[in-house]
Order: sequence, then C-alpha cells, then structure tokens
Amino acid sequence: MKKIMLLVLSLTITSTLLFGCQTNESNTINSSENKPKQQSEVEEIPTIKIDGEIKEVSISKTKGSNKIVLEDSSSIETLKTIIMRGIKVNGIADMTNPEYYMNIIYENGNVQYFHLWIHEKGETSTLMNTEDTHTAYTVGKEMTEKLIEFIK
Repeated sequence: MKKIMLLVLSLTITSTLLFGCQTNESNTINSSENKPKQQSEVEEIPTIKIDGEIKEVSISKTKGSNKIVLEDSSSIETLKTIIMRGIKVNGIADMTNPEYYMNIIYENGNVQYFHLWIHEKGETSTLMNTEDTHTAYTVGKEMTEKLIEFIK
C-alpha cells in the first residue's frame, strides 16, 4: 500500500512540475505572429546588385585570354537580367576554380568581377561576385541556355 501511495505522489509531483514548466503561448487571432508583415518587415531575397549603367561585359575562359566582349544593348540587358535573377545559395560557398571569368565595366568606370560556372543545357549554373567569395548565386536553366549562347 505504501508503494502505491508513493507512486501516486511521485506521479502527482512530476505532473505538476511538467505542467508548470510549459510555455505560455497565446493562440489568439490578434497575436503578433498572425499579423501580416508590413512592407518594411518583408525579407528581401539577397541578389547581386548592379552598380550602374553597364558599358561592356567581357567573358573569358582564363583571365585575360580569349575574351568575348559584349557591347550591344541587347546582350548587356540579357546578362543584367541573368545576374539580377541569381538566387543566393544558403551557407558558405566552397567552389572549385571557376570555368569562366566575367568582368562588368560600368559607364562610371567601376568594374565588377565575377566567377562563372556554366553547366549543360537543362541545368542550373553558378556565379559568384569576387568581392564576396563566400556567397554563390544559382542561375536558372533558362538563363544557363542564354549563357551558353554567349560563350559559343
């Protein structure tokens, strides 16, 4: 009988402690968690920033040699779209040596340098701003096809 009383008392104390340690969550409709985010609170998807009006883009297999120079507005706009649609890859990037080097020369004289890994048609590609080599951006399948057209 003593064992049963001791067991009941133990369970009662344990239940009381567990019940007392629960978090106080509010399930009301007006809680701050259920409110829609204001425009300023919405998280932006980090993308690569364009530094101004692009004058010229050059892509080369190795630094400085066999350069493909794109100066026409149609090609520049396409590359600008490709860069701006790049989606940041979560985590720290640890990449192999780049397949291509891309330089963007702006009207104001500034230059941005990128590493570029162009994959096969139907796959995504990767680009990285050389000023932030810990962050990589993926480029969609459709944009990969456009990149392949540029380097042919």
